[in-house]
Amino acid sequence: MTSCHSIRPLLPARAEELTVFEARARAEHVATCTRCATEAAAYSRLGQALATMANLEVAPADGTLERVLVAIGRRRTAVTTPRVLAAAGASGALVATVVVARAVHHRRQTRRQPARRRPLPGRLRLPSLPVPTPALARAK
Repeated sequence: MTSCHSIRPLLPARAEELTVFEARARAEHVATCTRCATEAAAYSRLGQALATMANLEVAPADGTLERVLVAIGRRRTAVTTPRVLAAAGASGALVATVVVARAVHHRRQTRRQPARRRPLPGRLRLPSLPVPTPALARAK
């Protein structure tokens, strides 16, 4: 006999999605457990409702296409107005200027500083930490 915990993941599956063993175990459990039988029936009804809805065709409300086209037209004109384009160009130029200035500044800084000694390979470089003092030294 299988438990509800092990059968519950099999309840939403359709019969063709299960192996023979899984289908048999689910059927035996659903025959004896009313809670799992109710849940399996609900999944079955949901699957049938979705299959029915897949074949339905509904005409959109009057004026839907026109409203969508107007909304798309507004969005396009808002982006191509001269003020928006000028602001976008100015902000792009500002960003490019800042990036170039930082690159030049960084390059100048690396030229001025003497070459740092690099740690030997294989050695771990630790930051300097305060040396712990014994408890007796702190008590004084």
